[in-house]
Amino acid sequence: MTETDKRSAGQAGGGSGDQAGATPSSGPSTVGDTSGNAMMGVTRAVAVLRLIGAAPEPGLRLRDISEALSMHKTSTSRMLSTLIGLGVVDRDRNRCYRISDDFRASFGTPLTTTRLRQAARPALGMLSERLEDVAFLSVPNGLDSLCVSRNIGSYPIQALSLNVGGRRPLGVGAGSLALLAWEQEEERNRLIEMQRGRLGKYRVEVEDIAEAVERARADGYTDLPGFVVQGMTGMGIPVRDPSGVVVGALSVAAISERLAGSRRDLAISALREAAAMVEAQLAVGAGRLVDQHESDGRDGEAV
Repeated sequence: MTETDKRSAGQAGGGSGDQAGATPSSGPSTVGDTSGNAMMGVTRAVAVLRLIGAAPEPGLRLRDISEALSMHKTSTSRMLSTLIGLGVVDRDRNRCYRISDDFRASFGTPLTTTRLRQAARPALGMLSERLEDVAFLSVPNGLDSLCVSRNIGSYPIQALSLNVGGRRPLGVGAGSLALLAWEQEEERNRLIEMQRGRLGKYRVEVEDIAEAVERARADGYTDLPGFVVQGMTGMGIPVRDPSGVVVGALSVAAISERLAGSRRDLAISALREAAAMVEAQLAVGAGRLVDQHESDGRDGEAV
């Protein structure tokens, strides 16, 4: 081999060596790609959770999520399946996705209305069956109470002054007053004062609400004969989550003579029992709540 050939071979070997030396550098490149893919997956997962968490109940369908985030449906489906497997997201029988109650609870966030309605179904049924009058489930919503479920009783005259989806200023009505009365004192006083100017179409003033709050806290329940509608009486009781926070209220309404005397005592007993039933269901945990079908007496729920 001539010197020229040796030099050529050496250069070729050096070039080959450079390429071989470049091979390890491909390792970090692969790691970088993997890290980038992982970060993209995390970013997408957070985007999905933000979207679902901000959506009103009952949640979002696969197509809604896919279109909102400009993700392919297959990729979105895989992402949602992973989040379900981790217990972060739930899918209901209507194929709507929402943040799971267990995941919310781990951050101390409020119960979803869906979970509360599920827990309250047996209690509402018991109230309307035992008293034969209408029973309501209400939740706080800003300065208002919102009726999210209603059971109609069998008595011929029902006090249907509140529909599912109906709102009232906090303190106006038995369930609404129960939501207000057991707020922390500072917040309670603030909410009462903020009702000024919002009560024009009702037969009550802020001072009436403040007095009713004090009576309710002393009694442990609300009792409002003729408070909202003349000749009608409402009675209510708060419902607390496992941490003790008031998350809803159960109430019953009837013509006043049906919630007086011994029937008043019956209503108080039934309301206390119903609240205990709901709180026991909430304590069981979201994954074991019984998903019961609508009872014959229930005429709807807010979604």
